[in-house]
Amino acid sequence: MTVFSDIADQWRIADAAFSQVIQHAFVADDDVLFDETWGQRQKNDQAYFLYLFTRFESAVNRAIDLILDNRITGAPWGDRRIWEAWSRIGIEDVHFMSKVEVLTDKSRADYGKIRRYYQGRNDVAHGGTWAEQFFIPTIAQEMDQLCAGFPTA
Repeated sequence: MTVFSDIADQWRIADAAFSQVIQHAFVADDDVLFDETWGQRQKNDQAYFLYLFTRFESAVNRAIDLILDNRITGAPWGDRRIWEAWSRIGIEDVHFMSKVEVLTDKSRADYGKIRRYYQGRNDVAHGGTWAEQFFIPTIAQEMDQLCAGFPTA
């Protein structure tokens, strides 16, 4: 189990509860309850997406820290200077997508997927909504697969 699958499991429990209320509202022909619960479910999905993204961002930062350590240790100055610069300013201050560019090839689908998630994260985190449909288990699985390609040593 990974943090991503744990979050997806938690989401399934919450989503099942929303499904029950939505089904009850549908059977009872209660449009107000149906609409309210549907909206709450969407907000819950957005919250879980943000929760997943924070864990993904943490994994990106850990991978970059590892790369920094590996590139700085014992390398000639010409090879380590950019890594030392990043290290001095603090990895938190490097733009997220710049870190992603170090971890993934911009011409590959993985980069595009991360960029799309980052845009969704920004939309939701700044008070908007992400236009795409959330399906948390799929997003969790994709984030888990992306992280599996990051360096670990």
